[in-house]
Amino acid sequence: MAETSTMRPRVIHALRRLDAIPVENPRACPGTPDVNYVEGWIELKWLRAWPARPDTVVSIEHFTPQQRIRHRKRSAAGGSTWVLLQVRREWLLLRGLVAAEHLGRVDRATLIGLCHAYWPDGLVDEELLTCVSSNTSVSASGASAPV
Repeated sequence: MAETSTMRPRVIHALRRLDAIPVENPRACPGTPDVNYVEGWIELKWLRAWPARPDTVVSIEHFTPQQRIRHRKRSAAGGSTWVLLQVRREWLLLRGLVAAEHLGRVDRATLIGLCHAYWPDGLVDEELLTCVSSNTSVSASGASAPV
């Protein structure tokens, strides 16, 4: 799956200063996200392309009920969880609780509007690092701004 083969090494590299490590343990705890770093967890998702029609729900078939539960539980306990979605060159970062409630249930424009950060032309390592380690968001232009 693309999350493992391409996204995971890319994200681990981007977050190396936060001691990011890949996690692969679906049997020990179903729903465990793909990347752990000093401040939290990141679930990686990948789609080959957006739906052809703008009003079509962006289906994420491999976002499991266990993953939704894990994001809800960790968020309720005060933990930091994220979902990072790549669609072609676009990268979308959603807070775990937002993803648990909306990912796979809304159209493209709504999903982009729900993002904590959105990179339309490729992931920017420093901005991802800033987003997951502090209370900032990144606009479509790439400029950081407080939330």
